Amino acid sequence: MLDEIDVVDWESIPGHPDWYEPDRAARGLRALAEAANLVQAAEAGSQLGGGGIVHGHSGAVFPAAVVATPLLLDIARRGHSAAQDTAMGLLDEALSCYPHAGYTRVTAPDGS
Repeated sequence: MLDEIDVVDWESIPGHPDWYEPDRAARGLRALAEAANLVQAAEAGSQLGGGGIVHGHSGAVFPAAVVATPLLLDIARRGHSAAQDTAMGLLDEALSCYPHAGYTRVTAPDGS
């Protein structure tokens, strides 16, 4: 799982420059994958929900959420119970938010 997170070039994924923080996406996913208790899962969720894949305060979802979704689903299947809940909550939040204008698409691994 950590290798799958590390292979992503989070900096290359577009996002509103005032809100998207690629380092939060990578750090948050790594922390959530490794979370072993509620506090660790909450801290990871805060990173991801505060500019990593969504920006909860502005109700925005970033294209990084597309890349993070299979990783979050894997955490929801295999992670600590608190990490599972956090992963599902983040997915729900991402589906409930709206993208910023101009940041609605990502390039698939095959280039399409």
